[in-house]
Amino acid sequence: MRKIPKAVYLTAAELEAVLKERLADADELPDGPERQALLKEIAQLRMYAEAKRWTESPGLKPVDVDHDEN
Repeated sequence: MRKIPKAVYLTAAELEAVLKERLADADELPDGPERQALLKEIAQLRMYAEAKRWTESPGLKPVDVDHDEN
């Protein structure tokens, strides 16, 4: 297993790519503590990716309000 950069620095697309790699790694492992730890990491990465997509969505961008009251 390769070490990945901190999830906070990755985009949602990059997290999805890491997820695919980790899922492939998990499929190769037999049942046991190592596989369970990897599945836990996969679940966390999924949550990070979902949160990234949500926070990067256009609906959450600040509204450009013109504060001129003249």
